[in-house]
Amino acid sequence: MMKKTQSILISNENGGLGNRLKSWVSVMRISAEPLVYWEVNSSMPASFSDLFSNNCEIKTISKDAITHKSWLLSILSEDINLLPYRFSTVCSPVNPLIRGIGKFFWRFSNKDHDRYKYMLFPKTHSKKTVRFDARHIDLEYERIPFYFREVYSELFQKIRFNENIKQQADLWSKNNIDNETIGIQIRTWRDYPYRYNKYYKPSIIRLKRLMDRATNNKFLIVSDSEEAIESLANIYGLDRIVFFPRKTIRSQSWNSIDGIKEDLIDMLILAKTQNIYASYLSTFSEVSWWLGGAKANVTIF
Repeated sequence: MMKKTQSILISNENGGLGNRLKSWVSVMRISAEPLVYWEVNSSMPASFSDLFSNNCEIKTISKDAITHKSWLLSILSEDINLLPYRFSTVCSPVNPLIRGIGKFFWRFSNKDHDRYKYMLFPKTHSKKTVRFDARHIDLEYERIPFYFREVYSELFQKIRFNENIKQQADLWSKNNIDNETIGIQIRTWRDYPYRYNKYYKPSIIRLKRLMDRATNNKFLIVSDSEEAIESLANIYGLDRIVFFPRKTIRSQSWNSIDGIKEDLIDMLILAKTQNIYASYLSTFSEVSWWLGGAKANVTIF
């Protein structure tokens, strides 16, 4: 159980963009002096200064330093009474079969509660990763109690983005999306064949059903796949499908600094939409939601 007593704490999460930002924000909450060690690796070629202007980066980690390497938003000891026991279904250690049965009965009940709203399929989590009591708020979106939405939204606003990245996102958004535009984030899980088959393939059917019901809206598409965007543009037309005109190839964005920069631009643009259709288990859309003030209505497909 964490307390906000650590004077210096270093975020050293080395996963994707969404995971790293969540870890950094968690350290902001825990520590009086939050620092970031931003590892440049094969899937993150961009340095911290390529993306952000906050003065909190360190280049090395000493042997006695205390680090925080987790994509889960921190729940502190003082949060216990504010978050129900086993609140989370998405990030829960409870056996997937049990959660799956719970979701099955929930679907055919009158849904007088929202417990399974954001859990499409019960994922198995390592007990070393998630809390036994499932007091997590990750990927639970509008189910999250207002207190946590307010606390973490304020922390996400402390992230200072590279000015050129921010300006591009602001200018394009101003000219291309409005309050009625629905933001869609499509992760194909191209780097995880199992998830590609289990999550992405059936998700496109669910997404099209959602889009068919939104007959008067434009759609902002953010994706790691050119093909996914082209397919939807062919169905719904370029008068309704909009997307940032990237110079880098979406499926190879992880391979270049400019690709990561344009990923971040996509994230900031998605954050400006008031309704989001989000890929299941993707922290990319989750972080966009937080950057937008945790106010958007979210549907998982």
